[in-house]
Amino acid sequence: MTARQKKQRFYSPTMEGNSTNENMLKYARWTVVIVIITTLSQASTGLSSLYDYNTAPSHAWTAQIGLLACIGLVVFVVMSKTDDSKLKGMSFGLLSAWVLQYGLGEMFAKMHWVSLVHGVIAMGILLHAMGLLRALPSPNAEPAV
Repeated sequence: MTARQKKQRFYSPTMEGNSTNENMLKYARWTVVIVIITTLSQASTGLSSLYDYNTAPSHAWTAQIGLLACIGLVVFVVMSKTDDSKLKGMSFGLLSAWVLQYGLGEMFAKMHWVSLVHGVIAMGILLHAMGLLRALPSPNAEPAV
């Protein structure tokens, strides 16, 4: 075997061991559920703070949990070695939106007019996460023919 053939074999994306890891996609699916739950809890704690409830610590903690869940989602999708570029793009998009949202929340916490933008981005994150949940393969689904 020549050096070129060894190099092609080593870097070949079509190697036999390069199949999709379904367990990682299952973990990614559960991580998206965590993102959806944290987004809904963000909405409830954010709205209740407008009515003089002291929910700022809960709002901050769920934001951090959601950020970690989005990072975990990207890790699980990449580690699954899926060829589906839609899943990869949507997971990176969800992480980007959450980082933007987290940055807005941290930088403009005392400027109440930013909550108008903050709320719209949160709705986009929720809808994006629900779309990603649909895009992820279900563990009980039959393979497409």
